[in-house]
Amino acid sequence: MKIRIITFLLSATALSACTTAQEINRPDGVTEYLVACGASTGWNICYNRANELCPGGYETLTEEWGFNRKEMRIECPND
Repeated sequence: MKIRIITFLLSATALSACTTAQEINRPDGVTEYLVACGASTGWNICYNRANELCPGGYETLTEEWGFNRKEMRIECPND
């Protein structure tokens, strides 16, 4: 049982390490985030990161994917 828990925690840590977020401050005062995930990472990991950044909900402005990564640009309308 301990091995399963340790394996799960290591997997979760490894997957979260594949996600980055960059804060973008627009001239109109609105803050956007660029969330980037590895290409082999599922979109759900990107969505989880977006939920961490915007716990009150977020609006997806763009979603793009390519050979080596996925990106989504979001804003937190409730913040």
